[in-house]
Amino acid sequence: LPGDLVAALYEEYGARLFEFNVRSFLQARGKVNKGMRKTLDGEPERFLAYNNGLTATADEIEVSQWHGETVIHRLKGLQIVNGAQTTASIHAAKTDRNGKHDVSRVAVAMKLTRVAPDKLTEFVPKISEYANTQNPVQMADLSANTPFHIDMERLAETTWCPGQEARWFYERARGAYQVARARYGTTVAKKRE
Repeated sequence: LPGDLVAALYEEYGARLFEFNVRSFLQARGKVNKGMRKTLDGEPERFLAYNNGLTATADEIEVSQWHGETVIHRLKGLQIVNGAQTTASIHAAKTDRNGKHDVSRVAVAMKLTRVAPDKLTEFVPKISEYANTQNPVQMADLSANTPFHIDMERLAETTWCPGQEARWFYERARGAYQVARARYGTTVAKKRE
């Protein structure tokens, strides 16, 4: 979605867009919202790459063809069930009293699901719950791809432990040891085969 459209939706419908969302706009106080604002201020064209986007539902979705592409022509009952922070951050940047930001270079990914009105109260809270309970990224996860950690992993893969019967395992990315163990088993299990 274009950033201007996201801002316009919030301008017209406000909090009604988020009736099934678990949070309202938390302002630019938290780390994530500050990060969004920093991107909107300095690198708006990278917003799509840096942001998870919106998860939305609609009662009805009408599509049409435009220049050979399928496009959404009309939505009825649009609800943003995850992405209140994103939507409101874009709107706040566009309407900022201290200097409005141009959000025309902002793009936002949107996952849209049609949900029948009679299933809304059953289905939408589950989408909201699952979309908001992803595994959190820890600071250590963000450094996993630095040259230092990549070199350490390579060194571990090529260096024998004392006794020359096993190699070291350097867990560069969180969970890699459990994945390797599930895939390859343990050294003891291999010796038994």
